[in-house]
Amino acid sequence: MMLHFRAPAFFCVEKDKRNIFVLRTSRKPMIQRATTDNLDEIRALFRETVLTATAQAYDEHQRLAWASGWAGQARWEQRLREQYFLVTKQKGQLVGFASIRPDGYLDVLYVHRDFQRQGIARKLYEELEAEARRSGVAWLETDASITARPFFEKMGFAVLAEQQKAISAVVLTNYRMRKTLL
Repeated sequence: MMLHFRAPAFFCVEKDKRNIFVLRTSRKPMIQRATTDNLDEIRALFRETVLTATAQAYDEHQRLAWASGWAGQARWEQRLREQYFLVTKQKGQLVGFASIRPDGYLDVLYVHRDFQRQGIARKLYEELEAEARRSGVAWLETDASITARPFFEKMGFAVLAEQQKAISAVVLTNYRMRKTLL
């Protein structure tokens, strides 16, 4: 029998086979609402992820334009105020974040390059979808990068259109995608 108790910073107490309580690190990331205290980490993770994790799909000029296109603090603060914005940390380090607008537009979903392919994006996405369903949103939409498209397809999204988006006169390809909820 195992009893789980939540303790700070990804630790849990388990009762092992010998009925001894053991403190272990949890494998589940803690997902919580983002606050302005998270902004510096969010902006740094965004920039690093764009510059490194998308290198196979976008050239250096495209990645630099993308990373600098969202540099302003005010834009991030607005997202925190107006969107359902989540962060996840492991051992005190921000490893991912995601947000959705009230109209069902999934605005951002980024995971640190060293923590990708561990289910973190899926967990963040599932929380966003659950919030959308609670709010009665009929469908979700996003503009997915070339890199993110396969993930969103696995989550049930379909491509509506390929788009060419200009950021500082640099053109990037992305995909308008939609998932029907109702």
